[in-house]
Formats: sequence, C-alpha cells, structure tokens
Amino acid sequence: MKSNSLNLFQRINLVMKSVDSVHKGSTVEMGNGRSYTAVTHDDVTALLHGPLTSAGIVAMPDMADFSLEAIESKSEYQGKITIKISYLAKIQASVTFINIDDPAEKITTKCYSYAMDSSDKAMGKAYSMALKYCYLKTFMLESLDEEESREYEKAYKPDLYEKPSNDLATPAQLAAIKKLYPMSYLEKLDPNTITKKQAGELISNAPKNKG
Repeated sequence: MKSNSLNLFQRINLVMKSVDSVHKGSTVEMGNGRSYTAVTHDDVTALLHGPLTSAGIVAMPDMADFSLEAIESKSEYQGKITIKISYLAKIQASVTFINIDDPAEKITTKCYSYAMDSSDKAMGKAYSMALKYCYLKTFMLESLDEEESREYEKAYKPDLYEKPSNDLATPAQLAAIKKLYPMSYLEKLDPNTITKKQAGELISNAPKNKG
C-alpha cells in the first residue's frame, strides 16, 4: 500500500509501531538538595519528529485558552519580611494532526496543564507540558516518568516545603546554628524551612571547630 493512500489513523498507527517509549532526559532541581528526573517536551518532540515526518503527518499546536494569576507569599527571618511573587499559568492546549496528502482529514487532541514560576516562564512551562501530554496520549507512549509514582508523591509531601509556623525553629536556635556552622554550610540552608527538631539536631551535631 502506497503511503499517500493511507488514511490518518493508519499513519498514526505507523508512528505507534515505530516508537513505544520515551526516556527521561532532564533533571529538575527543587532546591534543598531535592530533584527528580522527568520527560520534557523536547524529549517527546525529538522522538516523534522523524516518525511523524515519515508517516506524512503534520502536527499543529494551539493554545485554546489560558489564565495567569499572580500569587504573593511572605516569609520572615530575623525580623525581616520578604515578599515573593510567583505566577500561576493555566493552559488549555491542543494539537491537530493532519494528513499531508488529504489536509481535510485531521484529528485534534486537547490537554490542560498548569505551571508556576517566579519570573516569566510560567506560561511557557504550562504550554510545553500540555503539548507534551497531547503527544504522549495520542501515540500511547510510555513516558517512564514519575508522575504517578508513590515514591514521587512521598518526595513532594507539602510538609517538606510548608511547615506550620509553630513548628519552625526559634530565633534563638537559628542564632545558635549561625554561630556553630561556617558560612559555606549556612548558605545551603533555608532558615524559613528549618523545624525545631531539625535545629536541635544541627545544634547537637555541630562540629567542634567552626570553619
């Protein structure tokens, strides 16, 4: 059967036969020594570019709807209040797959996503994520990602980055830690997330000689 006689679903099937999984190509840093590996938009498009071209399919992305919200958060350390602004982007994106030999034959996949960023990258992150899942789900690609992993959920328990205020280290504990540890070590700590228990352990296990 000539390739130009194939309908769109047969062409999609050809792509599915040629690729079945995409491997994680990036490490996402979360701060405080936490990170995870992930499949990115670029990983997926790099994998599909050749097979889509060979099958005679054009993919046309589109942002159908979006919103952008500024979120303010405050933190206090040693009497100094810091205000941080983050941006939450919510996106509805779609990808339309078109048969190049019969452009009237097309199907559209839609996906929603959201992303947060402290600068100007929230919209781009959300859009790329939505498109990534459009591709993954259309071609039923195994992403080998950690999005549904229980271990992944454990790594992102809210109490790792949001501690009740009454559980945080006291100013006296933070002052003691500052005296006991060298600046090179203190720079790696976030005083806004250290709990009383962690502070007590740091004080108890402090090196004998600072420096």
